Amino acid sequence: MKALIQRVTRAAVRVDGQTVGEIGSGLLVLLGIGKSDTHAGSDWMINKLLSLRIFADADGKMNRSVTDTGGAILVVSQFTLYGALEKGTRPSFSDAMPPGDAATFYEEFMRRLRAATALRVEEGRFGAMMEVELVNDGPVTILVERASSPLLRRTGILPVHPETTTGLEAGSTQCSASFIPFDPSTAVAKHERNLPHWEQAGRTYFVTFRLADSLPQDKLRQWSDEKDQWLKQHPTPHSPSEAEEYRRLFTDRLDCWLDEGTGSCCLRQPEAAAMVAETLNHFDGQRYALGAFVVMPNHVHVLVTPLGEWTLEQILHSWKSYSANQINRLLCCTGSCWQPEYFDHLVRNEQELQRVEQYIRQNPIHARLREGEYRLPEQAQRAGSPFYEKTQQQTRT
Repeated sequence: MKALIQRVTRAAVRVDGQTVGEIGSGLLVLLGIGKSDTHAGSDWMINKLLSLRIFADADGKMNRSVTDTGGAILVVSQFTLYGALEKGTRPSFSDAMPPGDAATFYEEFMRRLRAATALRVEEGRFGAMMEVELVNDGPVTILVERASSPLLRRTGILPVHPETTTGLEAGSTQCSASFIPFDPSTAVAKHERNLPHWEQAGRTYFVTFRLADSLPQDKLRQWSDEKDQWLKQHPTPHSPSEAEEYRRLFTDRLDCWLDEGTGSCCLRQPEAAAMVAETLNHFDGQRYALGAFVVMPNHVHVLVTPLGEWTLEQILHSWKSYSANQINRLLCCTGSCWQPEYFDHLVRNEQELQRVEQYIRQNPIHARLREGEYRLPEQAQRAGSPFYEKTQQQTRT
């Protein structure tokens, strides 16, 4: 996905002589959609548009976003951003998403953009011959690109699009940014602390991590004793059927206990939940490809694919270390925040991916949570959230 962003004092787009979109001060966004783009990429791009600091502050420095200034946004679809000129002088647009798919994708992008901000959002008309008129403010022009992850380009595996999956609940649009299944023909690294962990570089994991006080100690002792007994009877390496039995007897049962909402459940507070969601999003596309996730009152479920040399353990340590410090600061408390251990499962095929995604999205429903007591990706408040504004104020002071 590519966007040519221009800071403007005025911009308008016309079709057949009629103005279809017009703004004053704000951003003109020429948006190009690539054939491998996903809606996770849309969320990333929307975050950039709303938080990009290219407007002047009181000192004349580019330090404010369109959200800070209360400006407007005009989006114009522009497939020619994908024109390739490595050879010859006539551009090739083979990397652009086909028009039919791109129209649907563009409509969803605009829906997500409007849902993410209270700013005025105008647009052109997809696929039409448009005349764009603008008065640059500066001029300031920025090219922002969200490419497929290096891992996907290297392996040739393309992301899974929500439009091509089946069995998802109606209205569900979240899908993993990239899906690379477990490969039974490739070596698996196995290690244990209190829990068994299977590792395979660059594969997609379903991960659960929870608050330190999320479960009563008597239940944990019972669970731990039963688990230890099972592990004695089923030494590693575990077969696929044994791994499935372990998940059913221990992981799934623990999830049911977590959904009962025991412990402090500090993530029920909107500021804390928003901060954890922002933490998950922070290195998406750099250290990992982030898929579906949900921040529950006392635990987090997430689909994630490590990129490059990053391991799952390193990613989890980064998430928990940063968010723990921020939660303690936010709630004016000290001590352990997260349980040191986490649960992880290598996703084996597309059918299992769909099952996990559906489970993640339905987890708040199963736990009977009210709106505001959890965070899904489309609810992850970034710029403009209470946590964001508070941390920005702390940074400035």
